[in-house]
Amino acid sequence: MKFKRRLTSGDLLLLELVFAIIFFCLTMSASMAVFGNAYEMSSKAESLDSAIRESNSAIEIIRSGDSAEAIDAAFASAGYTGAALRSYAKEYDNGKYKIDIEVSVSGKLYTAVINCYKQSEPETSIYDISIKHALSK
Repeated sequence: MKFKRRLTSGDLLLLELVFAIIFFCLTMSASMAVFGNAYEMSSKAESLDSAIRESNSAIEIIRSGDSAEAIDAAFASAGYTGAALRSYAKEYDNGKYKIDIEVSVSGKLYTAVINCYKQSEPETSIYDISIKHALSK
């Protein structure tokens, strides 16, 4: 006669606990993935928001000038460094990010290419835009 072992209540409790632990581990990993993605999206949105804010500041400086020299003086007074009527640069958010502005003047057309990026990753642009402004002088 063969001996058949039946599960006792202690064995069933242990099996139920193992399933509960596996279930909670799976739900924890799914929750961590969701919160990790949310944090990454939040940090990207924050850096994009600050880049757009700085770009809009530079655009306002460009749009407010009626001559290339006036725009150059406004950039200098706003804390931008660089060669006059060629390029400007400024660090923002405590030096975490940088904005570069490449300028060209052709007749009465002032063109600027604005590029914002992280200081630690200069090859990866966060935000870039090109602006054309007609000068009156």
